[in-house]
Amino acid sequence: MKLIHDFYQIEQENGGETRFEYVLLLNKYHFIYSVHFPGNPVTPGVCIIQLCKELMEHRMGRSFFLKKIENVKFLSVINPLVVDRIQVAFSKIVPVENGYKFSASVYRGAVVFTKLSLYLQATDT
Repeated sequence: MKLIHDFYQIEQENGGETRFEYVLLLNKYHFIYSVHFPGNPVTPGVCIIQLCKELMEHRMGRSFFLKKIENVKFLSVINPLVVDRIQVAFSKIVPVENGYKFSASVYRGAVVFTKLSLYLQATDT
């Protein structure tokens, strides 16, 4: 399931090959928020992982599947009624056989919502 264009929009993209960042606008009216949780919406962790995967696909111009979650920490809740813009910074991007390992942080200003390290493998192998 692709979340881009419906769950979030890319507002800005910055950076180079080894470190880059996106500014995203969350769709606070998306169906997911009506069920997770009604009246007090929370961005699901699986959606955060998926949008990081999609942003890497966007950046690298190819499709990946999630091979391994090496580390993930959900540090603070993202309520789209309170925070509708988030930043996602990618670093420690290492090419590996048929894919990439990388770290990412999801934050807004001084508040860090999520830190994760993933291993994505190309789907065309």
